[in-house]
Amino acid sequence: MIQVLENLSPVFLVIGLGYFSRKLGFLPDNFILSANRLVYYIAIPLLVFSEISRGKFSESFDMRQLAGTLLAVGLVMLLAIVVAFIMKMPRKRAVTFTQISYHGNLGYIGLAVIFYSLGPGGRVAASVLAGFLILMQNILSISIYTFIPGDGKRLTVKSLGKFLGNPIILGTVLGLISSGWGITLPGFLNRTLQIVADMALPLALLIIGGSLRSGASGRTVQLGISSILKLLVLPLTGLILFRVLDVSRALAVPSIILLSSPSATVSYVMSTEMGGDSDLAAAAVTISTALSIITYTLWLSIAGNYL
Repeated sequence: MIQVLENLSPVFLVIGLGYFSRKLGFLPDNFILSANRLVYYIAIPLLVFSEISRGKFSESFDMRQLAGTLLAVGLVMLLAIVVAFIMKMPRKRAVTFTQISYHGNLGYIGLAVIFYSLGPGGRVAASVLAGFLILMQNILSISIYTFIPGDGKRLTVKSLGKFLGNPIILGTVLGLISSGWGITLPGFLNRTLQIVADMALPLALLIIGGSLRSGASGRTVQLGISSILKLLVLPLTGLILFRVLDVSRALAVPSIILLSSPSATVSYVMSTEMGGDSDLAAAAVTISTALSIITYTLWLSIAGNYL
């Protein structure tokens, strides 16, 4: 337990540094917006590409790991829809509640926890899996906003391209092509990629801290239930499936870390764009991020002993 906390604490201390830096005026909103675009469109996609392209796809891809991870997300999404129906949430709140219950912050927090707690051993497999998981999360999120009846905005070609054209997915695909075809980049390009990659996660964590906002009034119950689904039920479902599918510990632990990630910041963007409850989404990102240091400690300890 102590070792797990030592591995996790730097990630959340940097998030805390970002939060207090914003409070002190060192991270103004315009800087956070610009830095977020830099990280989202350039730094993290290059990080993912760099990690995957240096490895061998045949050694980093496991169908059972992928199946267990994606199935866990799908099951929790269906559970969240049922809960929203039972609680008779209005459509606007129901779609956002469903999304924040399974859509995790993989690029900014999930990968950071893996990189800093597992070291190089878990990086390549996690990067490959994250690409597939990000694609599925976006497809599911677009689907619930489009097909759950109500007065929300409809799907357009522009919005579809915006959310499916995820830079991290593109970095994953190009990395897989490079790895599968055995493409070797010149030394100066590898060093350039490494410099950008080393910048990506620390800056992403500062941005997460600087972006945290206060909770939404009148939504306490929904926030509590969605946090339980996202931080406890989803990784537990994954853990059970990995045991059933006999996924190795080396592959299951990175998967559980990704499944345990707090609600994604893109949930707020999508809820605003497609007629959801943006206040609920913003509060869920803040609360689940704060709680995830506890749940990450729990799941890493359980996974280390159980798998």
